[in-house]
Amino acid sequence: MLRSLSLRALLLAPFMLAACSSSGSNDVPVGTGGQTGTVKGTGGAPGTGGATTLPSGTGGATVTPATGGSTEGTGGMTSPANPGTGGSGTGSPGGSGGGGGRSTGGSAPPVGGRGTSAGTGGAAPAGGSTGSTDPGSVGDGDITVGPNYTADPDGRTKAGAPAGFSASFTLTSAQSKIFTGSDFTPPLTFSRQIKVFIPQQYVDGTESPFMVSSDGFYGGLQSVVQNMADDPNPDHHVPPLVIIGIQNGPDVHPNSERSLEYDTVSDRYWRFVTTEVIPAVLSNAAVKAKFPNFKLTSDPNGRGGYGCSSGGPAVMGLAWFGDFNRVFSFSGSLVAIQKTTDHPDGAWEYAQMITDAPFRPDLRVFLEVGEHDNRYTEPEANHDNWVISNRNVAAALKAKGNHYRFVYALGAGHCDDNARNQVMPQGLIWLWRGYKAK
Repeated sequence: MLRSLSLRALLLAPFMLAACSSSGSNDVPVGTGGQTGTVKGTGGAPGTGGATTLPSGTGGATVTPATGGSTEGTGGMTSPANPGTGGSGTGSPGGSGGGGGRSTGGSAPPVGGRGTSAGTGGAAPAGGSTGSTDPGSVGDGDITVGPNYTADPDGRTKAGAPAGFSASFTLTSAQSKIFTGSDFTPPLTFSRQIKVFIPQQYVDGTESPFMVSSDGFYGGLQSVVQNMADDPNPDHHVPPLVIIGIQNGPDVHPNSERSLEYDTVSDRYWRFVTTEVIPAVLSNAAVKAKFPNFKLTSDPNGRGGYGCSSGGPAVMGLAWFGDFNRVFSFSGSLVAIQKTTDHPDGAWEYAQMITDAPFRPDLRVFLEVGEHDNRYTEPEANHDNWVISNRNVAAALKAKGNHYRFVYALGAGHCDDNARNQVMPQGLIWLWRGYKAK
């Protein structure tokens, strides 16, 4: 059974993934990514290059057209000693323009990028410029924020924002066939709260996109939806998402049900979410009373997960072993915590697993890690350094060609609320960029 699911995972493809400190400015240090291409062409199709800038210094919202050739350039990865230098474009015989695409600027090592448009691309601000014709790539790349932080106002529910509908209920270990408590001696007996938020815009009978929130219900997700779901500006919009908050099992060491659920690299958490939690939400009496024909989408592009700390590998698993295409991991514990026979280095292995797996074009992964995150001084060989592990996963996604955003938060610690409150709303805009309901 697990072997067949693993095969299914390879076909579906790769990836996904507790609190706080820090103060001040919303500016992002400008890097040097996307520097000039070394070869100028002489003809060919127009490209879309140019530098981009996102609001609040967190990425690129506007692409400036250029006139370069359309062929991908040959710019290379940069070393930590030379961050944000982008790559030169060499592409098809082209005109005189074309921005250095997908270079990422900023001061967080390692950065840099590869050119995706030939010609003489312009300088890239921090936050990642894009010369790609794919609007979904706006804001891709490596970003540095901090060390001073200002909370984004979209992270708190604004006056007049549509209220939506909420319901909650409990699931017990006795009701589950997947997380029963029997992994430990003596067996654990516990219950967990499930909370669901349904946005005001939901129309009964339609299939809603949704996000799963690990470690219970994270209210910041709801606030962003309430503030932005009605905004027609694509650079200040998220879809009207249903949010499902799932409380973890008991986190009592050494018998931590939470770590078992979240840090184990397997399809188990995905099966729990899709075969037990989602059916319980759909059949909940309060939900059914309000929306008799309530539905959640089966489209992977409409399924996302949010997790902090060990919640990071939990939602990475929703994508890697299942059918979720959108991952938001904050200070993700992508390290060797739960070591199994199949995965002796636990979630540390995700970087290599991404490298080895087939390309999954619709996957989008947001990663954040604090400069002073857990065990940030540990050598890479120990497989327990949060900063290195997240950087490795970002590099693997970049090399594979996936849409990814890696935020390196200067001065921040583990699951740092100051960093999260600044980057989360813009991160969710990026995460859901390009989504269209089927």
